[in-house]
Amino acid sequence: MARGTQTVPDWAIGCMDREYLVLDGGPRDPSVAIWIQTESRYIDIRIPQDRPAFPGRRSLDDFSSDELLRLAPQSGDTGICTIEDGVAHWDSEGDRFGFFCDEVAMFPDDGRLAPRRGVLLETQTEASPVAYEEAWVQQPWDHGLVANLTLREAGPAGEVLGVLLVTGRHAGFVERAACDPRRSLQAQLEVVAPDLPAMRCILDCEASYAIRPRIGEPFRIRHSNLPFREGRELEVPTLSPRRLTRRRELPSRRPGTIWRVESWFVQR
Repeated sequence: MARGTQTVPDWAIGCMDREYLVLDGGPRDPSVAIWIQTESRYIDIRIPQDRPAFPGRRSLDDFSSDELLRLAPQSGDTGICTIEDGVAHWDSEGDRFGFFCDEVAMFPDDGRLAPRRGVLLETQTEASPVAYEEAWVQQPWDHGLVANLTLREAGPAGEVLGVLLVTGRHAGFVERAACDPRRSLQAQLEVVAPDLPAMRCILDCEASYAIRPRIGEPFRIRHSNLPFREGRELEVPTLSPRRLTRRRELPSRRPGTIWRVESWFVQR
């Protein structure tokens, strides 16, 4: 398996770090938003600026019910992006992966894109209920390897447990949904709060962005919906054109799982 069907132009492939969001002419929102794009598959991660860092926590078990509610206004998503005539459409795999919050649910699944010297400027289409502008800054590469991998249960019919995208020195990972992907995290938590086990179950789905300082070093998580994951290593198997040419399955550190290479190529 090499390069998959390309559904976006070359200028959209890579890692984009959002500089700002402006809604309906209001102030700039500098909240975290990361968009990682391969030739077709994307990962989108959003974390509000005012989310606490929660230092000292090691897992969701260390959070109170009020603190768990502070984790709800976040989103992590993956699916297929198609860009035609300057309009991007994001087709989420919402029935299987990721999670969303009320703040993201208001937007449609498409946006108008214009590349401008290392920045992708996104604005609303006619389907949007509100005017907006997002500035996505394209991040530098350390090499051009682009890979789409899935974490699967070991075995011939192994179920997909997560999606990992790598674009050069940047990587994003989204786990299969642990909650009801048809409803926002806030709506689900309101039903079960303050039942701590139920709240933790809803939130137990990782969406993380990691960066590798230099070739040969591990990918370190810079942003995650799970604050205790930030600063830790994100598992990314050793990837090289030579290795990927020879193998479609790679070992995983998680017991009973493997990484399957869905597509890869070198961006020139």
